[in-house]
Amino acid sequence: MEITLGLVLDGDHGWRPANRLGKPVFGPLGMLNLLETRLGLLRADCAPAQRVTQYRECLKRYDTPDCFYHASFGVDPIGTSASLLSWRDAWYLHGWTGESPPDAGVRIAEMATVETAARNLVFPSIGERLVRVAELLSRQQSKINSIELVDPMESFPKRWREVLAKLPVRAIRAYGPSAAPNTVLGKLQAALKAAREGKKPDGKIAWSDDGSLCVVRAETGLVAARWVGHGLTSPQEGVAIVAEQSRSLLDATLDAVDVARQGFQDSSPLAPALQVLPLALATVWEPLDVYALLQFLSHPIGPVPGYARWRLAEVISQHPGVGGPRWCEAIEEIVVRYPERATDLRRALAFWVEHPRYSPARGAPVAALLEVARGVRDYFGARLSDQNTFRSAAAATGLAQASAVTTVLEALAAQGESALTPTELEALVSQCTAQGAPNFAMHAQVGCVPSASDPAALVEPFDRVIWWQMGAPSLPDHYPWSRSEMASLERAGAELPPLSVVLARRGENWLRPILNARKSLVLVLPPPAEEMHPLWQEIQWLLEGVRPGPLEDLVTGRAGNSLPAIAHAPLPRRRRWWRLPPEAKIPLRANESYSSVDVFLNAPYQWVLRYAARLNPSNLLAVADGNRLYGNLAHRLIDRFFRAAGAPALRGDAFRAWLSREFAIVVAEEGAVLLMPGRRADCERLRSSLERAIMEIQRQFGAAKVDAVEPERDLAGKFPGGVLDGTADLVVGNKSGQRAIVDMKWAGATYYQERLAKNRHLQLAIYAEMLRQETGAWPHVSYFILEASRLLAPDTAFFPQARPVQSGGAGSTPLLWERFVAAWKWRRSQIDAGMIEVAAEDIEPSGESVAPPDALEPEQLPEAYNDYRWLAGWED
Repeated sequence: MEITLGLVLDGDHGWRPANRLGKPVFGPLGMLNLLETRLGLLRADCAPAQRVTQYRECLKRYDTPDCFYHASFGVDPIGTSASLLSWRDAWYLHGWTGESPPDAGVRIAEMATVETAARNLVFPSIGERLVRVAELLSRQQSKINSIELVDPMESFPKRWREVLAKLPVRAIRAYGPSAAPNTVLGKLQAALKAAREGKKPDGKIAWSDDGSLCVVRAETGLVAARWVGHGLTSPQEGVAIVAEQSRSLLDATLDAVDVARQGFQDSSPLAPALQVLPLALATVWEPLDVYALLQFLSHPIGPVPGYARWRLAEVISQHPGVGGPRWCEAIEEIVVRYPERATDLRRALAFWVEHPRYSPARGAPVAALLEVARGVRDYFGARLSDQNTFRSAAAATGLAQASAVTTVLEALAAQGESALTPTELEALVSQCTAQGAPNFAMHAQVGCVPSASDPAALVEPFDRVIWWQMGAPSLPDHYPWSRSEMASLERAGAELPPLSVVLARRGENWLRPILNARKSLVLVLPPPAEEMHPLWQEIQWLLEGVRPGPLEDLVTGRAGNSLPAIAHAPLPRRRRWWRLPPEAKIPLRANESYSSVDVFLNAPYQWVLRYAARLNPSNLLAVADGNRLYGNLAHRLIDRFFRAAGAPALRGDAFRAWLSREFAIVVAEEGAVLLMPGRRADCERLRSSLERAIMEIQRQFGAAKVDAVEPERDLAGKFPGGVLDGTADLVVGNKSGQRAIVDMKWAGATYYQERLAKNRHLQLAIYAEMLRQETGAWPHVSYFILEASRLLAPDTAFFPQARPVQSGGAGSTPLLWERFVAAWKWRRSQIDAGMIEVAAEDIEPSGESVAPPDALEPEQLPEAYNDYRWLAGWED
């Protein structure tokens, strides 16, 4: 067997495809796996998170208040264990023996103490595995004929050098100029090579466009990717790509122009399958994280049945909480629609949503967390057999994460851990997720060219080398140890290379794509605002007159006259009226409500888009909060107040006790967002405001001698457009047989006072007409502003202590109804004629915008609540 070995070759393909039977190309992990297989050292894999848990147990055994890691370990034991384990692994790889030399620092001495337990409890690191391999190679033959190193021997860590010393290393590959010496590329290669060898250049290289070197730049990465893709549309021989950054963008663009994908996989922890377990675990804490629950239910992947997830997510977004009337109603709706699945649905909701929650301070029981992790594991395990390749691959990813978390939790339980805090749990899941998962839809395709994500992985010469997005590379961090600690580690056997040496080797590796270009080198620079690669800065210094060619010239046609002109297509302009063709008719709706007729009268185009075209905004974009949430909670609490036996008569301490109990229930069921961290002040202000509001309602109703209250009263009636329906907040009656409608609003006392004063209280007029059709008599009307605890009415005829608003005298509500009917007929005639008014801000009205004299005049609706404003057209 003839092996090629390099430090960064795992997962890369910076060499030509060929029949390599018996001549494999390995990186360190591949080589270690081969050696362990041949020497009989293979063992079951151990997930990184398991090793962290094992090392956590070792640190815990020796943890005392004087330990250097005590404080951080107390706050984040998983994260601290992961950091210290990475130290240990790096030390072992570079030769540490696990001992502490005399006069070593406190940190090294305590790490050596912990090592007395870690040797037996922690799965061996790569360095420890290499020690075992080296021992067996001293007694056994490897049956390897030769090894060629693509990196210098001294660049390998000490433990690798010890192994390689027992293997037949026959050659170490050298890199030199590959291009013709009389070309710009050849001269540049020679100059860069000489500079690395410490030689001074004879002078700058004169730039000439001989085709050997091409430097381009685009304003955006997408334009650059399109240019590269079009250059690869024909079959390519002798081409290689180096792509350190924006690899996924390049691959997606190649796919879009029908070029074989390279299979550049940027792993991400945000892969959908990897979000399910963290979201499920985020719902175990008290108070409920409403945002996490909404994401869990609205996620495209999830263990709650799909036919129920979206409906329940919609309820959560509007009424944030679990167990309230809307939640229960939604479940009953789903059960009625899918009766055969009722048992499974209720079981799933009980397990995933309606489960017990735990205090973050005390932590959640490991047993409870294990149930969730096992549930997610079993869910993904059942999806492995999906016939869709992508869904099956996603399930495998989710299964691996859930299995790793389950294994770690089981290990913690075996170590005697009874509970985990949110910080510990998040660190544990993060360790098990690691770098995440790739995009399964972007695998490499037949016809792809050799490619490398690290410049050092391009180990063979190619006729044409493309270095994609030559931006600032990632550089090694400084060692987290002091000089004295580094000296102590060296005395303990660890030969950690100085940072200056590491950077010098990195600089030499950057040259490989340049030196391995035979005929053509293409450098695709990142957009101007981004930082450049240090090697490009060196090239600029050596090449006099080199300038990146702007790729936008090819798009705009400035580079030549062969490109066709593209006509500008402007966006639709804003105009006051849309006109439908004669054959397009918009029929009457079966039912209308105040909210629909209000839009119909004042913004017809919104009504058409919402009800005729059925363009509805998503209800899952945000959790209800602010005035909307406060109003919903107030309505719910007051509804419970007037439905509870004896509650309206409560006063003093008895009333406050009722309010405290019921307010807590209502907030937990429909306003749980107020229980989340940072919202206590908002919750208390709301409770205080509702206490004042209900007490004021009691006072006003007592003064009016109200003896009957109907909360959430359903109303129905007819009008020229068909059927009207709605729900009045409160319908009350007094001992004289009179009735009044009270519409509760959270805020806006001045606004609603003006509505009454100008006789534009249309919602109240519609409700009053529906009740009149039912009872035969016009009721009185009023607004109650909850935040201000203020009752507004046209007069004091029903509520003697209300704030009266002069609105035109007796009969103002019937008059308003008549004007509404006239306005509706006017608007309907326009719709029937195919004329739809775009009543939006900044669009001047026309003569057709003026209502008849006897009709209710249209008014401008708030643009902030207009979901269709971007469909009204655009300005230049």
